[in-house]
Amino acid sequence: MKYSNYSAWNRIIRSPIMMFVGIVLFIILAKAAWNIHERASISEARLDQAQTELQKLQEHHRDLSGKVTFLLTEQGVESELRTKYLAVKDDELVAVITGPEMSTTSMSIPVVVQENWFIRFLHAMGL
Repeated sequence: MKYSNYSAWNRIIRSPIMMFVGIVLFIILAKAAWNIHERASISEARLDQAQTELQKLQEHHRDLSGKVTFLLTEQGVESELRTKYLAVKDDELVAVITGPEMSTTSMSIPVVVQENWFIRFLHAMGL
């Protein structure tokens, strides 16, 4: 016999069935390790994306905080009122400068009235 020289444990371990079981176990463990590697790389990419988004949000927060602190001052409120609502103080004067006056005829826009097909048909029939 082929296995007569080996002990009982050696014969069991070197048997073709155990070799097949060992190969199947190796494939299962390799697949599990590959899945863990893929998940780790996906998690790393998501972490990089989250860190980038966090930096953008922190920058936006700093910008908004600066604007809020500016608006809490009297100068900030006055600046916003002047820009958004074109407001002036009581003792200030406003000068409105306009360009040369244009005649109303030069500004008229020709109006084109489109008639639908039925009205055009009636006009063509003389009605």
